[in-house]
Amino acid sequence: MRPQMRIAVLGLTAAWPCVAVSAEQPALDQVTIRLYEQADGVLLPMARRIYSTHFDAMRTRALGLEISAMHPAQETPVQIPFVCTMQGPDDSGIESDRTILFELAAGHTQSTSTSLLFGAADEEDWQPGDYRVQCLVDGQVIAQMPFEVVLNPSDVASAEIRVAGLRLFPVERELPARAERRYTSAMVAAETRHIGIELEFTHAPLGQAMMIPVECHYFWPDGQTSPPVLLRYEPQATWSGGYSAGALGWDQAGKWLPGVYTVTCSIGGRPVIVDRFDLS
Repeated sequence: MRPQMRIAVLGLTAAWPCVAVSAEQPALDQVTIRLYEQADGVLLPMARRIYSTHFDAMRTRALGLEISAMHPAQETPVQIPFVCTMQGPDDSGIESDRTILFELAAGHTQSTSTSLLFGAADEEDWQPGDYRVQCLVDGQVIAQMPFEVVLNPSDVASAEIRVAGLRLFPVERELPARAERRYTSAMVAAETRHIGIELEFTHAPLGQAMMIPVECHYFWPDGQTSPPVLLRYEPQATWSGGYSAGALGWDQAGKWLPGVYTVTCSIGGRPVIVDRFDLS
């Protein structure tokens, strides 16, 4: 329901010293953990991950966990099973949904593995507070890091309204009806004309009609910034949420550069949501 997060504050755990995980397995050095927000489905490629140590209690659904380590070069790939656990603010443990098989790439001295590990239950929000995640090999802690889940203030100064999600979809010329939109975070540059952006809003009934202007920008892989995509969210008095959408692009396909793009949206000049998408 709330799959996206605010603009991330980059944060990494300190690297752990050399750890000999077992007599049969190579020693790992400078082991680090990074967390990123991950919707259900295919794990995000590294170029689209937005790492953070702070996550929004209402928007965050699942966290991906990425582990990096230095190690001696191996002649063949070696897999080391990691057991990672998370402790919440009430000292309760949060179970992961799978084990990470950390693979040491053959011929390399640094490797990275990732897994979708932790998520809130359906239709539930994360409990605000301080969390800690740690990873063990053969019962020995090899890396850990703290992070915080916060209940952010409203995204709109005059009302209790929050942006609950951001979705992207291809547009030929006119915006398709919401039921006809094909949401995706990966498109083909040579076939793409316009790229639509849809924001989902959540709130209690406001008791009056309102109009909330939103300004979104796309950031190109070569550093260019798009003209603003101007959205208008116009909830009615009895609504308890809704959507607004707009699009940017050309009538002819083939003008988008291949690469990873970043999209950000602001309300009242304050960024409220960010995501990345890929044009191949």
